[in-house]
Amino acid sequence: MSGICGIVGSAPAAQTEEILAAMSRRMKHRGPDGFTFYKQRQTGAILGHNQLRSFVADARAALPAFAAANGIVVALDGGVTNRAGQFAAGRNPDVQAVLAAYTASGEDGLAQLDGPFSLALWDEAKQRLWLSRDKLGEKTLYYHYDAATSTLIFASEIKALLAHPGVRAELDFDSLALYFAFGYLPGPQTLFKNIFKLLPGESLQFEPGHPPRQKKYWRLPRITDGAEDEAYCIRRLRELFMEGLAAYVNGCQDVAVFLSGGVDSSIIVAGLHELGVSRIHTFTVGFEGETASERIGEDLAYARLVADKFSTRHREVIIGAGHAPGARLLRVVEQFDDLIMTPNVYSKSLLVEAVREAGLNSVLTGSAAAGACGVHRKFLDPKKRAKLLEKTQQCTTDEQRYYTLRSRLFDLETQAQFLKQPPRLGKQDILEVLHHYIGDIKSDDFFRLFLFSNLMITSTEKTLKVLDRVGAMSSVELRSPYLARALVEFSTQLPSSFDGGKTYVSLKTHLKKAFEKILPPPVLERPVIGYPSYYWNNGELQGYQKRLLSREAIAANGVFNYDGVKRLLEEEKNSDAKSVGKQSWALTQFSLWYEIYIKHNPEFVNP
Repeated sequence: MSGICGIVGSAPAAQTEEILAAMSRRMKHRGPDGFTFYKQRQTGAILGHNQLRSFVADARAALPAFAAANGIVVALDGGVTNRAGQFAAGRNPDVQAVLAAYTASGEDGLAQLDGPFSLALWDEAKQRLWLSRDKLGEKTLYYHYDAATSTLIFASEIKALLAHPGVRAELDFDSLALYFAFGYLPGPQTLFKNIFKLLPGESLQFEPGHPPRQKKYWRLPRITDGAEDEAYCIRRLRELFMEGLAAYVNGCQDVAVFLSGGVDSSIIVAGLHELGVSRIHTFTVGFEGETASERIGEDLAYARLVADKFSTRHREVIIGAGHAPGARLLRVVEQFDDLIMTPNVYSKSLLVEAVREAGLNSVLTGSAAAGACGVHRKFLDPKKRAKLLEKTQQCTTDEQRYYTLRSRLFDLETQAQFLKQPPRLGKQDILEVLHHYIGDIKSDDFFRLFLFSNLMITSTEKTLKVLDRVGAMSSVELRSPYLARALVEFSTQLPSSFDGGKTYVSLKTHLKKAFEKILPPPVLERPVIGYPSYYWNNGELQGYQKRLLSREAIAANGVFNYDGVKRLLEEEKNSDAKSVGKQSWALTQFSLWYEIYIKHNPEFVNP
């Protein structure tokens, strides 16, 4: 993990370096191991890089931030996992691989890169900037374009863009409606006007004097039943997983794993053990208290089974009764300038703090595996599949079917009841946003299409962004080896069934079989229980809610309708739904974000 930023197109000025330094300081947490910048004075192109030495075999080795040759400069956040050839000692092999790919094949070479990365490449001879985000969005990249001056400003985090005097922090109400619909923001939009993000598998080309142009360089292959031999599938999936795992680890001998005791994270630990990683460190979060059900507590016990089996250095982080989020919650919300409504951002922040305290900065996680290879629990029962198909019978497009079946935070009608400015967006606008992600996914089996749509939307813009941002808070890099390109692309060729439709299967089904001889049997047999999302409903947030959602505070902000908010909170108090707490959490989290980023309220900024 690193942080990259830059300004291209504005006239050279003495303060440009000062502005870039200010942008870099806003995201120093992404790379505390050094800052490097490049400036071409003739055109005003300037690129910066905050460096973190993670996932390297020798953490003491000097790894220069930039690759530069023949007027081509590369700044990279993350890593390239399919490097070809050997590179000179003392140079960063990842950025050297980007430079080599571009030098050999130009734009087509960049399209062949794999791994968790975002990158900026400046071609001095062509006076051209390339920005690129990895195929599934493990890393994010944001930009602001000023048409009046033909200037493009980019950074790994929005807070760095806001350090530029030409970028304003202004709420985009259309994006707000999308956020409250999904609980996160798919599409190129952000909650800030005129600040956008690259989509997964997308590149941006910019030449001063011309508007930027975006282009998709990677698309999910057509989903087919290409691999028919079950034994071959199991064997090949194991091979691809291990190859991807080795590439993501990159020779690092101190690797941490977020271990839930579920199959996904347990397979990672087993794989690391098979690779011969010297020191495997495992971290598990546990919940205790009135809101922690008996099954939620099982995570700790199952994780201990796996840790004992593979002799890991195991640590547990407990969120107990009376836990007060306090200032840490403000830090979490501040870190999520591109807001995401999920409480696991908080618990994962506790995990990454524990990783840093243990002297580590390289973590693997199975968090994105459900998107990459899981079968949705609804789809396992043929009767439920039939009901779901019936529910979508009137839908005419895959986007409509997907939107009909996915869970939503607030529908547009509900938003109109609590937002002072009712949403201008309609359902068709939301479907167009979904089309950015799933319009190219092709399959004759809608349930498989739904699963891969989750991979392209929810995993990229929610799950993976959570991993990147909470890791960055403590200068820790998180990677998900289930997203190796060869593994994902092969999974699109798996049939949905090997027995004529009686049993619905998935990549995960076969990965379990691939590792069943070495994983503890209770872990393999463990039922899926899901993440304990809303674990603080005993008044921990009441202090914030009284300050942020009072009649006076809501009137001052001008975003919400007090009566509508009050009605939602009252309904939630009397609810026994599994997701109770979700709506109040969303309103509280947004209100904190608004105080920090739009109002710059000193009571909430930099706690």
